[in-house]
Amino acid sequence: MKVKDFMTKDVITCTEDQSVAVAAKLMVENEFSVMPILNKEGELVGIVTESDFVGKEVSIPHALASIKQLFGQNFYFADVETLYAEAKNKKLSSVMSKNLKTVAPETSLSEVVDYMISKNIKRLPVVDGEVLVGIITRKNILKAFNATNAS
Repeated sequence: MKVKDFMTKDVITCTEDQSVAVAAKLMVENEFSVMPILNKEGELVGIVTESDFVGKEVSIPHALASIKQLFGQNFYFADVETLYAEAKNKKLSSVMSKNLKTVAPETSLSEVVDYMISKNIKRLPVVDGEVLVGIITRKNILKAFNATNAS
């Protein structure tokens, strides 16, 4: 079984010059936990995840770094409403994660599952070269599991 057989293919994206507000709106409307960010050439250059809006689960210093990246260095927990208002106009290029982990469409599901487990990753962009062709998520893996047991 290959990634291309189970990945989500019609991925909604944003461009790096769009605002945080646009990405947040699309994520809420479509119930996404991730928004891939493309450059003008259509190449994947970053992502924004729902964790970027509330901080990462890994550790307090990492969560604070994530929040400060999105909302600015003067983040005070008591002033979330003001910070959200200010952050909405920031360009995605200034807040997106750029250190991306990706997979190719021909990658086996076994490799992806091993990688997701070892790195505690919930989703991976699927790229052909630099072009986004899909996303493989834990939900896609569950679909693959159900497909193998449907007899």
